[in-house]
Amino acid sequence: MPSVLLSLVSWNSADSIEACLRSALAQSWSDFELWVVDNNSHDDTCARVEALAATDSRLRLHRLPQNTGFCGGHNYALDRTTTDLVLLVNPDIEMAPDYLAQAIAAIHRNPRIGTVCGLLLQNQDEDPRIDSAGMVALPDGRYGLRLHGQRLSEVAPLAATYVDGADGALPLFRRRFIDDLRVQGEFFDSRFFAHKEDWDIAWRGRLFGWHTLFEPACRALHPRQFLPSNLRLRRRLNSAIKVDAVKNQWLLLLKNTTREQAPGLLARAIPRQLGILAYSLVAERDSLRAVRYLWQHWRQVLTTRRLVQQRASQPWQPPDEPSAHLPAQPATALQVESSVR
Repeated sequence: MPSVLLSLVSWNSADSIEACLRSALAQSWSDFELWVVDNNSHDDTCARVEALAATDSRLRLHRLPQNTGFCGGHNYALDRTTTDLVLLVNPDIEMAPDYLAQAIAAIHRNPRIGTVCGLLLQNQDEDPRIDSAGMVALPDGRYGLRLHGQRLSEVAPLAATYVDGADGALPLFRRRFIDDLRVQGEFFDSRFFAHKEDWDIAWRGRLFGWHTLFEPACRALHPRQFLPSNLRLRRRLNSAIKVDAVKNQWLLLLKNTTREQAPGLLARAIPRQLGILAYSLVAERDSLRAVRYLWQHWRQVLTTRRLVQQRASQPWQPPDEPSAHLPAQPATALQVESSVR
């Protein structure tokens, strides 16, 4: 059995899927299985994947009959595998050949590291702009991309450091972290579909006592297409994505805010969320479906909150003995860049 699963969820990803898969299959750490879970693409994504799969037995295509989103697609793979480690791969990513090897070495430095994220760059310029270097928790319940948009020369040299979370484009997860974060059987909350689900994992991981390590030796290309604060681009998105953007922020706050966090966090979050509600009333009325969704499903949301908060009240438990699949690494002193709960 391979030691690592690479899980890629595709949906009409023909423009980028081949370059992404070639970079994955060229990794120096070769003991992995690569699953492409396709969300009922209508372009030739699957034909391109099948052509590459014919040349490498590690690559497997799983076709789903309907679009289950980022969350549903990855849950499909996570629920059907048992590898020690899982690397999520966005179809628009191109990894450096040693990305996986560097990430595996990093996650083994401390059993409390549940996630490793790397340095994602927007382009291949001589002095590229950074897409993300992990995520940072904001005081109103949102997460921001750390160092996003800055030139690499402006922040170098970068060192390994603990951060508040990992962007969902290319995180390496420990299997025990995945299983510990499951709520009602799900790692990713399928209600999120495809927006802010990485914020949810980051918040829940911190609540449960896990660490996220940013390792700058892990590098990849990721030309990001969408940021929710970009209103000009937002207006061109279909209504379902915009509904998810509103709904999922409220789900985050309702599920994950602890009693201790509530006074300060909600005092900052509520004015912004009221502003978003007002904007929806004036300029984006379809997004009001988020209000209807929460009204219809408030009992289920409260059940999820109870389970999350119950687990958050328990101490972090050390994992089992390190797997023989993982290379031994010496303990390393790390910077800490994380707000404590």
